[in-house]
Amino acid sequence: MRLLITMMLNFLCDFVYQGLSLNVVNLKNNLYLNVLLNAVGEMPTFVITAVLLGKFGRKPLTVATMWFSGFFCLMGSLMKNFGVWKILRMVCGVLAVSGMAGTYNLLYIYTTELFPTVVRNTALGFTTQTAQMGAMLAPFVVVLGGWLPFAVFAACGIMGGVFAFLLPETSNQPLYDTFSGLESGFA
Repeated sequence: MRLLITMMLNFLCDFVYQGLSLNVVNLKNNLYLNVLLNAVGEMPTFVITAVLLGKFGRKPLTVATMWFSGFFCLMGSLMKNFGVWKILRMVCGVLAVSGMAGTYNLLYIYTTELFPTVVRNTALGFTTQTAQMGAMLAPFVVVLGGWLPFAVFAACGIMGGVFAFLLPETSNQPLYDTFSGLESGFA
Protein backbone atom coordinates (compact mmCIF):
# COMPACT_ATOMS: atom_id res chain seq x y z
CA MET A 1 0.00 0.00 0.00
CA ARG A 2 2.86 2.33 0.89
CA LEU A 3 4.43 1.81 -2.55
CA LEU A 4 1.18 2.62 -4.37
CA ILE A 5 0.70 5.81 -2.34
CA THR A 6 4.25 7.00 -2.96
CA MET A 7 3.91 6.18 -6.65
CA MET A 8 0.74 8.29 -6.79
CA LEU A 9 2.40 11.14 -4.90
CA ASN A 10 5.37 11.17 -7.25
CA PHE A 11 3.10 10.93 -10.29
CA LEU A 12 0.97 13.87 -9.15
CA CYS A 13 3.98 15.93 -8.09
CA ASP A 14 5.80 15.60 -11.40
CA PHE A 15 2.57 15.97 -13.38
CA VAL A 16 1.83 19.31 -11.70
CA TYR A 17 5.45 20.50 -11.64
CA GLN A 18 6.10 19.83 -15.32
CA GLY A 19 2.62 21.01 -16.27
CA LEU A 20 3.03 24.34 -14.51
CA SER A 21 6.44 24.81 -16.10
CA LEU A 22 4.92 24.24 -19.53
CA ASN A 23 1.78 26.25 -18.76
CA VAL A 24 3.70 29.53 -19.03
CA VAL A 25 2.70 29.59 -22.71
CA ASN A 26 -0.94 30.01 -21.66
CA LEU A 27 -0.26 33.03 -19.46
CA LYS A 28 -0.08 35.44 -22.42
CA ASN A 29 2.78 37.40 -20.86
CA ASN A 30 6.37 37.58 -22.02
CA LEU A 31 7.36 33.92 -22.33
CA TYR A 32 10.99 34.52 -21.41
CA LEU A 33 10.06 36.55 -18.35
CA ASN A 34 7.64 33.83 -17.20
CA VAL A 35 10.27 31.10 -17.54
CA LEU A 36 12.82 33.26 -15.70
CA LEU A 37 10.39 33.99 -12.86
CA ASN A 38 9.53 30.30 -12.52
CA ALA A 39 13.22 29.41 -12.28
CA VAL A 40 14.01 32.19 -9.81
CA GLY A 41 10.89 31.36 -7.79
CA GLU A 42 12.05 27.78 -7.33
CA MET A 43 15.51 28.60 -6.01
CA PRO A 44 14.59 29.72 -2.48
CA THR A 45 12.10 26.86 -2.22
CA PHE A 46 14.87 24.25 -2.15
CA VAL A 47 16.61 26.00 0.75
CA ILE A 48 13.36 26.67 2.60
CA THR A 49 12.27 23.04 2.19
CA ALA A 50 15.61 21.76 3.47
CA VAL A 51 15.39 23.97 6.56
CA LEU A 52 11.74 23.16 7.30
CA LEU A 53 12.25 19.43 6.75
CA GLY A 54 14.09 19.04 10.04
CA LYS A 55 11.67 21.27 11.92
CA PHE A 56 8.26 20.00 10.78
CA GLY A 57 8.97 16.52 9.43
CA ARG A 58 8.31 14.85 6.11
CA LYS A 59 4.58 14.18 6.19
CA PRO A 60 3.35 17.65 7.26
CA LEU A 61 5.70 19.35 4.81
CA THR A 62 4.59 17.10 1.95
CA VAL A 63 0.95 17.89 2.68
CA ALA A 64 1.67 21.61 3.09
CA THR A 65 3.70 22.03 -0.11
CA MET A 66 1.20 20.09 -2.21
CA TRP A 67 -1.72 22.07 -0.80
CA PHE A 68 0.21 25.33 -1.18
CA SER A 69 0.70 24.56 -4.84
CA GLY A 70 -2.89 23.36 -5.26
CA PHE A 71 -4.25 26.52 -3.62
CA PHE A 72 -2.33 28.85 -5.94
CA CYS A 73 -3.29 26.75 -8.96
CA LEU A 74 -6.92 27.10 -7.90
CA MET A 75 -6.51 30.87 -7.53
CA GLY A 76 -4.86 30.98 -10.98
CA SER A 77 -7.77 29.09 -12.52
CA LEU A 78 -10.26 31.63 -11.16
CA MET A 79 -8.48 34.69 -12.59
CA LYS A 80 -9.01 36.19 -16.00
CA ASN A 81 -6.10 36.46 -18.40
CA PHE A 82 -6.16 40.22 -19.05
CA GLY A 83 -5.25 43.44 -17.27
CA VAL A 84 -3.96 43.28 -13.73
CA TRP A 85 -5.45 39.78 -13.40
CA LYS A 86 -2.90 38.57 -15.92
CA ILE A 87 -0.05 39.60 -13.62
CA LEU A 88 -1.75 38.09 -10.55
CA ARG A 89 -2.29 34.88 -12.50
CA MET A 90 1.41 34.80 -13.35
CA VAL A 91 2.27 35.30 -9.66
CA CYS A 92 -0.06 32.42 -8.77
CA GLY A 93 1.72 30.25 -11.33
CA VAL A 94 5.15 31.11 -9.91
CA LEU A 95 4.01 30.40 -6.34
CA ALA A 96 2.35 27.14 -7.42
CA VAL A 97 5.45 25.88 -9.21
CA SER A 98 7.56 26.90 -6.21
CA GLY A 99 5.35 24.86 -3.88
CA MET A 100 5.53 21.82 -6.10
CA ALA A 101 9.30 22.22 -6.43
CA GLY A 102 9.43 21.92 -2.65
CA THR A 103 7.41 18.72 -2.82
CA TYR A 104 9.63 17.43 -5.60
CA ASN A 105 12.68 18.16 -3.45
CA LEU A 106 11.47 16.36 -0.35
CA LEU A 107 9.81 13.35 -1.99
CA TYR A 108 13.17 11.74 -2.75
CA ILE A 109 14.08 11.88 0.93
CA TYR A 110 10.65 10.84 2.14
CA THR A 111 10.35 7.96 -0.32
CA THR A 112 13.70 6.43 0.61
CA GLU A 113 12.88 6.63 4.32
CA LEU A 114 9.55 4.83 3.86
CA PHE A 115 11.07 1.55 2.67
CA PRO A 116 13.50 -0.97 4.20
CA THR A 117 16.97 -1.36 2.76
CA VAL A 118 16.16 -4.61 0.92
CA VAL A 119 13.73 -2.81 -1.41
CA ARG A 120 14.67 0.86 -1.04
CA ASN A 121 16.31 1.26 -4.46
CA THR A 122 13.58 -0.67 -6.23
CA ALA A 123 10.86 1.40 -4.56
CA LEU A 124 12.65 4.62 -5.49
CA GLY A 125 12.94 3.34 -9.06
CA PHE A 126 9.22 2.59 -9.25
CA THR A 127 8.25 5.98 -7.86
CA THR A 128 10.67 7.81 -10.16
CA GLN A 129 9.24 5.94 -13.14
CA THR A 130 5.68 6.93 -12.25
CA ALA A 131 6.86 10.52 -11.81
CA GLN A 132 8.13 10.45 -15.39
CA MET A 133 4.74 9.16 -16.55
CA GLY A 134 3.19 12.22 -14.93
CA ALA A 135 5.65 14.42 -16.80
CA MET A 136 4.67 12.74 -20.07
CA LEU A 137 0.96 13.40 -19.51
CA ALA A 138 1.31 17.03 -18.41
CA PRO A 139 1.57 18.55 -21.93
CA PHE A 140 -1.80 17.05 -22.84
CA VAL A 141 -3.42 19.14 -20.11
CA VAL A 142 -1.45 22.29 -20.98
CA VAL A 143 -2.74 22.31 -24.57
CA LEU A 144 -6.30 22.60 -23.27
CA GLY A 145 -5.49 26.24 -22.48
CA GLY A 146 -7.49 28.82 -20.58
CA TRP A 147 -8.38 28.16 -16.96
CA LEU A 148 -8.53 24.36 -17.30
CA PRO A 149 -4.81 23.49 -16.84
CA PHE A 150 -4.68 25.45 -13.59
CA ALA A 151 -7.87 23.75 -12.40
CA VAL A 152 -6.57 20.25 -13.20
CA PHE A 153 -3.24 20.97 -11.51
CA ALA A 154 -5.08 22.38 -8.48
CA ALA A 155 -7.12 19.20 -8.12
CA CYS A 156 -3.97 17.08 -8.42
CA GLY A 157 -2.08 19.13 -5.84
CA ILE A 158 -4.92 18.97 -3.34
CA MET A 159 -5.45 15.25 -3.99
CA GLY A 160 -1.71 14.64 -3.50
CA GLY A 161 -1.87 16.32 -0.11
CA VAL A 162 -4.72 14.01 0.86
CA PHE A 163 -2.72 10.95 -0.22
CA ALA A 164 0.24 12.14 1.86
CA PHE A 165 -1.95 11.91 4.98
CA LEU A 166 -2.01 8.13 4.50
CA LEU A 167 1.75 7.79 4.98
CA PRO A 168 3.59 7.61 8.31
CA GLU A 169 6.02 10.24 9.54
CA THR A 170 9.64 9.13 9.06
CA SER A 171 11.50 12.04 10.63
CA ASN A 172 13.78 10.91 13.49
CA GLN A 173 12.86 7.28 12.81
CA PRO A 174 15.46 4.59 12.13
CA LEU A 175 15.98 3.27 8.61
CA TYR A 176 14.98 -0.37 8.70
CA ASP A 177 16.86 -3.13 6.90
CA THR A 178 14.00 -5.62 6.56
CA PHE A 179 10.22 -5.69 6.36
CA SER A 180 9.98 -7.33 9.77
CA GLY A 181 11.96 -4.46 11.30
CA LEU A 182 9.73 -1.98 9.52
CA GLU A 183 6.55 -3.68 10.74
CA SER A 184 7.75 -3.80 14.31
CA GLY A 185 8.96 -0.17 14.20
CA PHE A 186 5.96 1.67 12.79
CA ALA A 187 3.14 0.91 10.38
